Amino acid sequence: MTSSDAPEKRGPIEKGEKGWPINPLGVVALIIFALIAVFLIGKPLLSRSKPALNDQANSTGGRLISPSAGEIVKTKNLTIELSTDEPPKTQKVQFWAKTYSDGKWQMIGEAQTSPYKLDWQIPTEFQNKAVAITSHIYQKDGNIIKDPGGWREGIIILSDK
Repeated sequence: MTSSDAPEKRGPIEKGEKGWPINPLGVVALIIFALIAVFLIGKPLLSRSKPALNDQANSTGGRLISPSAGEIVKTKNLTIELSTDEPPKTQKVQFWAKTYSDGKWQMIGEAQTSPYKLDWQIPTEFQNKAVAITSHIYQKDGNIIKDPGGWREGIIILSDK
């Protein structure tokens, strides 16, 4: 038998007259693995809902009008404005901010009359950082609506120096 007539071998498996041998258990395992992979990847993609952050269209109670998400602020003050769905029922609005470096929310001010605006004098600990802003609506009946319309993410505050 010459080397060209020798049966082809790959490791311990040898090619027979009918081709490469098929391991039925291996084929079943491969099909099961493929189905699991498709299920694990496909299910989250098909059941994905709209993101909650900055979803102003589905707000309950109000929505942040300004600043815009991703806005870059180059001054020492920032006007934050919230529109409430029912101003006559609103007692006050609190505005909150956090930096991504420490992640702790701080109340930065409040407004008690419509239009609900805050001219925030940005303290030095918020300058040169990425900031998130939100609000809480306090209603006259005692209810508190936290984060109406979500947060405003990724506001970059630069010092004006």
